[in-house]
Amino acid sequence: MTNPSEHSQERRNIAVIGAGIVGVSCALYLQQAGFNVTMFDRDEPGSGATYGNACTFALYGSIPVNRPDLIWRFPSLMFGQERPLSIAWRYMPKMIPWLMQFLKHCRQEHVDRTINGLGSLLRDAEDASMILFRASGGNDLISRDGTIYIYPNGFTILDPKQITSRMVDHLCHTGGRFIKGEVSAVEAQTADGVAFKVNGSRHHYDQAVLAGGAWSMQIAKGGCEELPLDTERGYHVQFSESAELLNRPVGFADAGFYMTPMYQGLRAAGTVELGGLNAAPNPERLSYIERRVRQALPGAGPVSDTWLGFRPTLPDSLPVIGRSRHNPNLIFAFGHHHLGLTLGGITGKLVSEIAAGAILDRTDSVDDGDRFPDRTPAV
Repeated sequence: MTNPSEHSQERRNIAVIGAGIVGVSCALYLQQAGFNVTMFDRDEPGSGATYGNACTFALYGSIPVNRPDLIWRFPSLMFGQERPLSIAWRYMPKMIPWLMQFLKHCRQEHVDRTINGLGSLLRDAEDASMILFRASGGNDLISRDGTIYIYPNGFTILDPKQITSRMVDHLCHTGGRFIKGEVSAVEAQTADGVAFKVNGSRHHYDQAVLAGGAWSMQIAKGGCEELPLDTERGYHVQFSESAELLNRPVGFADAGFYMTPMYQGLRAAGTVELGGLNAAPNPERLSYIERRVRQALPGAGPVSDTWLGFRPTLPDSLPVIGRSRHNPNLIFAFGHHHLGLTLGGITGKLVSEIAAGAILDRTDSVDDGDRFPDRTPAV
């Protein structure tokens, strides 16, 4: 790894595109490293996948969804009556190339590589995130009662949106900026930085971090290579009067979701639906979660809220953390699938090192040439 201090001190203005937990963590670490940070998102900080997740900090999450046993389990997961996986069939033709790569990565050698890559990130994930949570006054939003699967070292974020909002407040109070606006039209490589439009107006920065979650490739289309990013749609069902039924998160393994007590009540969050970004919420998925919750917890009260979110997922179940090959001033930080809340802090730390000039040797987790050798510039 090169010494970040060797990087030119003149190129210090940086944009972060995306104000979910990953983008906000990147912004805070970049600010700590001395960069002038401006963050953009079309929605309020902590919206999207950050808002509706299962609230668990999953330090144990190194086993990917696409593992060897998925091949023979796939038909029953797709067609069974009570299943945690569903597919929007109208989206299937578009998804076939991604799905074939996803299933290819069920081979043991690919799974081992993913486990090693995620493990290297998870090893430092708690320390990297806790630095940001404490600095942003988020200690009251953390519960250390473990998780029943059983993972005694796990902990819970009692309100992911609120802790992300506090992190953005901390960023702004210490010199950073947040601009609410829709980013589009990232320009192809320029010698002096990165340019893009926000609500139609052109912005230019020395560097930019692309942390737009499942929308990252849409945001950057035309401005970098195209990666095989798709989404695992996830749902939650909230029971505002039922938080007292559990005192810590419980993983309902057979049903494919967690039940987590939090400030807003009991949240049942999870399952996987393959259906892209544009399809309407599937009421069958919500009914499935509610039905399985009531089977496990007959005392659950009325449903108070439902939600659909979009996990950004690459076929090998590793995030992309590194510079674009076609636009080197653009740094990728997306593809965290089920682990965005857990890996936000460590991703931010790594991105700050990359932006400062470090060349990381973590080829198991960054976007190296061996992962997607057939990548082409986006058109």
